[in-house]
This record gives sequence, C-alpha cells and structure tokens, in this order.
Amino acid sequence: MSFGIDHAKQQGGLPLRKLERFLDDIRVQPEWRSEADRACAYYDSNQITPEMRELLESRGQPILTHNLMAPAIDGVLGLEARTRADWVVRPDDDDSVEVAEGINEKLNEAARMTRVDKACADAFAGQVKCGLDWVEVTRGSDPFAYPYRCKRVHRNEIFWDWHADPDLANARWLLRRRWVDKDEAQLAFPGHKHLIEFACQGWDGFDTEYQLMQRDDLLGAYSDYTSTDMFLQDWWDSDRERALIYEVYYRHYVERPVMFTREGHVLEVDPRNRMHQALLTSNRVQVRTMTFPKMRLAYFIGPHRLVDIPSPHPHNQFPYIPFWGFREDTTFVPYGLGRRMMPAQDEVNVRRQKLTFLLNKVHVVKDEDALAGNMSDEEMLDEFYRADGVVNLNPTRTTRNNNAFRVEQQTHVAAQQFSVMQEAQRIIQETAGVYSAFLGQESGAKSGVAIDSLVEQGSTTLAELTDNYRFARQQVGELLMAQVIHDLSHRPDVAVSRNVGKPDKTKVIVLNGTEGTGQPRTNLVTKAKLQVVLGDIASTPSYRAQVSQRMMELASSLPPDMQMVMLDLIVESTDLPKRDEIVKRIREVTGRGNPEDLTSEQRAQMQQAQQFEQAMQQLGMAEAQEKVRKLAAEAAKLEAQAGTEQGKSKLGPAELRQLDASTEKLIAEMKSVIADVALKRSQLRFQQVGDSPMTA
Repeated sequence: MSFGIDHAKQQGGLPLRKLERFLDDIRVQPEWRSEADRACAYYDSNQITPEMRELLESRGQPILTHNLMAPAIDGVLGLEARTRADWVVRPDDDDSVEVAEGINEKLNEAARMTRVDKACADAFAGQVKCGLDWVEVTRGSDPFAYPYRCKRVHRNEIFWDWHADPDLANARWLLRRRWVDKDEAQLAFPGHKHLIEFACQGWDGFDTEYQLMQRDDLLGAYSDYTSTDMFLQDWWDSDRERALIYEVYYRHYVERPVMFTREGHVLEVDPRNRMHQALLTSNRVQVRTMTFPKMRLAYFIGPHRLVDIPSPHPHNQFPYIPFWGFREDTTFVPYGLGRRMMPAQDEVNVRRQKLTFLLNKVHVVKDEDALAGNMSDEEMLDEFYRADGVVNLNPTRTTRNNNAFRVEQQTHVAAQQFSVMQEAQRIIQETAGVYSAFLGQESGAKSGVAIDSLVEQGSTTLAELTDNYRFARQQVGELLMAQVIHDLSHRPDVAVSRNVGKPDKTKVIVLNGTEGTGQPRTNLVTKAKLQVVLGDIASTPSYRAQVSQRMMELASSLPPDMQMVMLDLIVESTDLPKRDEIVKRIREVTGRGNPEDLTSEQRAQMQQAQQFEQAMQQLGMAEAQEKVRKLAAEAAKLEAQAGTEQGKSKLGPAELRQLDASTEKLIAEMKSVIADVALKRSQLRFQQVGDSPMTA
C-alpha cells in the first residue's frame, strides 16, 4: 500500500517508503492484541460477550460471573509490591566509589520524584495479565515540573521490530501511535503550523496556483495527501480536532572513526572537539573505523513527515522499556497468566450459570385436568416460585394417582455441575502457580513450615515473570541514570548529601569538583565506570520475622560476650520502628560504631574511657606481676627444703605427699598468673597501636 511521496526537506532521514515498510510489517505480525485485551477484560470482570449475553437471555438462564482470576492476579501483583527493591549504583573501580555514592543518591531521588515505582508496578500488572506493557523514560517538556518523566505506556500504542530480541538491543525500529490535539501539535511543531491546519481541514481551500507562485513547501505535503491511500479519518479526528502522530525511533548504521582510550573508554571521534584533537595528537588512543548504529527520531502525521533528527536522549537506546511476561517459542507472541486462566474462568462461569439455572428450574408433569379452578400453567409456576405458594388439585381429575401431577428437580445433575465447578476453581490457581497459602487463604497445610513451603513454591513457579520484571526494571534504572549523568556532566561542583534524615552522620560528596585553577577536576561523572543493579530483594514481613527469630536462637546459644557482638545485627534484621537509631546507639555503647559519625564531645568521652580502661589493665598487670614474684619466692623456698637427699630423708611419707601437692598447686597458679599477664600485655599492645574495638 502506497502512502505517497516523501517531499520533506531533510535528506538522509527516514523516507516515507521506510515508514510504509514498517506499517506493512505491523499488518503481517501475528494478531495477539485482541487476546491481550480480552485477558485484561476478564480481570475487570467483563467476561460475558454481547453474543453470549443475548443467548443466555433467550434461554432464560441467569447472567452470572464469578471472577476468580482477579484475586489470583492480585496476589502476584502483591508479590511485586512486597519484594520491591531500590536501585544501587556500583563502581567498577576504586576511583569511582564516591561518584557512585553521589549518583546513587541522585538516581534514587529521581526515582522518587518521577514515581517510577508506580510506573513499573502498572507495567508489571500488564505483564502479568496479558504478557506485555511498557515504561517510558524521557525528559519532561514542562519547565516547572521535575526534569525527568517515567510513565507507563499502553501496549496498543507501541509497535516494534517483531523479530528482535526481548531487550530490543538489535531492533531496527520502534513506533508509537499517539493522538494529539491540533493546538498541541502546532505548538510541538511550530515550523509546520500551516501544514497541520490544512491537513486538519482535509486541505479544503488550498489554492495550488497561489502556493505555486509563492513557492511554498506545502505543495509537497499536498502532493503527499493526494497520492496517499490512507484515509483522512485514519489519522484525523474531526470531532475533537486531534491528529494521530507516528513517533518513530530507528537505528541508522554509520561507518565512522572510534577512539579507544587506555582507561577503557570508547568515544566516537568528533573533529570539532578540542579534547578529541588533543587525544589524537598525543598518540595515547587507538583509532579504528567501525560500523555501529545511531539512534534517530522521526515524526509523521499521516503521510506528512514533520521532523527527522538524531535521538534527543543521552543514550543510544529506545526510551521505551518492554515488560515481558511470556513469549511463544516460534511466533514470539507475548502472553501472560490471563491466557492460562481464561478457559477455567469460562468453565466456572458456565457451571455457575447452569447450576443456578438447575436449582431454580421446576419440571412439572401433569394431566390436563389435574389443577383445580382452571388454574393456568403461568399461575401454577408463579405459585411454585412463591415462598408460600399453594397449588390445589382437581378432585374430579381423571387420574387419581401421582402420575396425574408430579414435580421433578434435577438435583443430581446440579451436584455434578457443582463438583465440576469446584475443580475449575482449583485449576485457575494451579495453572497460574498461585496457591491458597500464597494468597493468604486457608489451605490443607497445618504447620507454619508447610505453609511457608507452599508460599515458596508459588514464588518459584513465578520465577520467569519476576526475573523478566527485574530485568526490565534494571533497564529503566539504566536509562534514568543516563539522564542524570548527562545533566550532572554540565554542572561543576555539585554537592550531594548522603544519610540525610538518618541516624548516621551526613556526608557531602562533591561531583565534578574544581579545586583550583590548573588543578585536575575530581569525581568526574563522565569518567566514572558505573553500573546500575537492583538491591537485595526486600523479603516479606513473615520471612524477616523468621530470620530475626533464627538469629535470636543462634545468639542464645553463644557466650554472653558474643551475644553483645550480635545484638546490633539482630535488631537490624527486625521491623522495629526507629531500628536505625537503636542500632546506632547499641554500636556506640559497645564501641563498634563509625568514629566519623561521632561528635567532638563523644570522641573525647571515648578517649577518656579508653585511657581509663588502659590504666586499669596496667594496674591489673602490675598486681599480677607482684603475685608472680611472691609465688616464685615460695617455690624457691620449697625447692630449698626438698632439694637435697638429706632433707627428703627427714620427711615422712605424709609430709612428702603434702609437699608434692603444694608444689603442683603452686605450679598451676603460676601458669594461670603468667597467662593472665600475657593476655593483659597483648591487650595493651593492641590499644597502643590504635586498633581498639572502637576503631577496628
């Protein structure tokens, strides 16, 4: 299908014929969006189609839906909320440690201000329900708002290179279709106000001869309009006066020289950059001509190309991050848990409708003259459905036995329907890998260990979903960090404060520091080697309680001195309010805090305590040495008494035994005192070199 001829002024950009190829690719892609819409509709309890509703009404069956998908999916969404983790910026070398700390503070500030947790949570909901959703990371256009923007984008707005990898690293293009009001479009593209105006009017009143005399570029746009097969109503809403804009990101491959520095940086050579010129003349870099993709951005309204520019983002990636659920092996069609649940959900609804119908259904078998008073069949049924209904029989009826009038109900069939419906309810949870214990419901497990095992089993079956979510969330962090670094790289002496509002002492880090004229700048964000990772998963409250309990059990089996060593770690593993303040005070008392966090008064008190402890140890060592000398004198006296054969011969057997016992006791006391003296000497030596427990 032809969309006209490209008459835009830019050369080398995205021609209209390529957009046509992209749209052709979209039309031949597997049809999956209707199933995705249906899965989301099932979650919203819109599970009865108009055709099915009409059929049920014609049969007289009740129109019932018993939504079991929503609680199961809500349980999975709650797992994301309970295990949400912040981003952590980690350095790749020792020189980037402070830069990583500063960027980490700025990145998490941007995450809070852009409400990125909400955007990722909404995208995760689409990922679970239908298999795919998107998050946009870009700069905002409002100068009074926060400079960055993170928003969830509906899946039906975005189309992409179908055969690319899930991370879209090798995708050639990505297209977003978005409806924009006419005045907003004219403000966004001020150089095309007249084109947008004429296009919105269907080119009514356009004078080709006048425009030809004026040599206006609108003639090319008018030629596009007349030669395209695209209907105006496909890209223009006349009622609201809004246009459908195609936002196309595409990778354009180029062959250019690239620099490789000794520090591992890779830069595209810019001949106009003085720094690049200096590096090239210094022979400290390697230059090679290589082929690589460059990201570009083009905007179209219908067949009219408005803008074709290099990507305005500081990275070479698409600003849209996909949140994948599952993908088919051969067709790459995305799908979520909704696909697995919908068949069982349909069966539950059908069985519920059938069961209700059977329980309310009354089957009457009667002779023509069975009723008294010429009661009609409608009146008889009305009486049956009343709580106190009365049906009188004709006393003169031909048949006087039960065959003249009997009421039948298919209760055995209703029991079978109920049994099948319960089986379908169980299948909904099993196909999704979500068990009753996972949802906080009653289950067959009685002990806490068994319940925890079921919860862990549910988390294991959802491992692919959670892994895909963590990967996508990390990509969002990488794009947001690229925006933060780009802005910080143009600002000197950026002061970043850490530990603000926390018990620890506030630390100020200066990025892009300029210490003086001629001095090298410190903590340059452009030279730092950083990477964004997700922090350790925040465990559920029940799991943290179990960990805390186990740590308490471990500490109770240790000696008292070791229990004090673990006290701060035990408190840190709990959910106590102000636990950071409690941990800080415990470490201050036990001497395991950070000396940098102490005030001058606290440091003076700590030094006095250490000096007092050292003096007491020296006093104790002096006392022990004096005791050693006394014991040595007594030992010498005993040795003088029993040192000669003549002395031993004068002693009796009992006296000899008493002498031997006294000698052994004296030797044991001397060993104990000598060991105590050695310990005190090592402690004093340990303090004299400055390795006290406070500074260790």
